[in-house]
Amino acid sequence: MSDPIDWLSKNWTVLASAPWIFAGLAVIASTAGYIIGTYFKNGEIAILERRVTDYESKLKVGSPDEAKSKLDRLEGELSGLNKVLSVTVGSWWAPLTTQEIADLSGKLIALPKHRVQLMYLNQLGKPLAETIYQAFMKAGWDGATLSDGGGNHLGIIAGPGREKATAIKNAIESVTRLKVSVDKPDKPEIPDLVYLFVGINAPAEH
Repeated sequence: MSDPIDWLSKNWTVLASAPWIFAGLAVIASTAGYIIGTYFKNGEIAILERRVTDYESKLKVGSPDEAKSKLDRLEGELSGLNKVLSVTVGSWWAPLTTQEIADLSGKLIALPKHRVQLMYLNQLGKPLAETIYQAFMKAGWDGATLSDGGGNHLGIIAGPGREKATAIKNAIESVTRLKVSVDKPDKPEIPDLVYLFVGINAPAEH
């Protein structure tokens, strides 16, 4: 395309003799420029609006404070997950033997019965939790339940509180090779309930 200034200098005589042509060209040029500029401007705005909507959809939050709270929570969950993975690889809980189930049920029969919530962290502890549950059921503890979940604790814990949890701890340790920790021994007991949790089987220290 030739230089506009050069084109004007060559055609100035013609344009000057017909100013209305010049004016019409100017209007057409300015209108075209406005339309093109507006089109690209609106296009850029539309792109930005789509990006904002996309980010909002991914975050699913209503404010920057809510977004920060969600990110902080996710970081905490990832940190906890890393700790779990670092000590659970290859650490499997062996289930109770048939004799251990029978012996444990004999100890549990002598204890006052109440609700027991048996839980296991993952599949590595599920077989052990299931056999402990069998001992409770064999002893007539109809209020015992079994489920997954419960947190990322190390070892086997019973709680909260001291009295009922300690009785279950002593029964298990007296007839099996397992060790049970009393969780929150200084906290008030939950009326008629003890949780027994099969957590992370940490690798033996050398």
